[in-house]
Amino acid sequence: MTYYFDMETTGFDPSEDKIITIQFQKLHRYTGEPIGDLEILKEWESSEKDILTEFLPNLIEEKWDFIMVGNNLLFEFMFLTYKAREYDLYEFDISHWHDRVSLDIKHILVMINKGNFKGYPKLIGKTDIGAKVPEFYNDERWSEIVKYIQDEAEVFIKAFKVLKRVMPPLKEELQK
Repeated sequence: MTYYFDMETTGFDPSEDKIITIQFQKLHRYTGEPIGDLEILKEWESSEKDILTEFLPNLIEEKWDFIMVGNNLLFEFMFLTYKAREYDLYEFDISHWHDRVSLDIKHILVMINKGNFKGYPKLIGKTDIGAKVPEFYNDERWSEIVKYIQDEAEVFIKAFKVLKRVMPPLKEELQK
């Protein structure tokens, strides 16, 4: 099963910052069309440990049951590894993430952006609002965080559906 996957955090350092949301949505295998609702596990409704405890079975079970699709997944892998260890929930190592079936569109977007890393997220409609999530969190502006997450999921899934449609014809070009 393929799932859009992302997280929001209070910063970039897992030793100092925390995971405040984990979000995922099932996607159709061939079209990328969303199936069901966007699930958002919210730290402010329970705790960081609780949302990790709820989510981690998806990553420990059969690797084909939860195929993550996202942008810059290495960031999420880093946080998940650190936090799972911190709470003594699971011990991930580098081989787990290497063997894990996932698809990160970051590299595709950088190539579309003529090899430039700067600005590549804007290709899919990402905004700079994500930088304000820690501020929203500190001010307990939960609805603004949820709105940002929903908007980000929508633009990601839209871009993913386009990539699913336009990339297969490249196979012929590569085989010339």
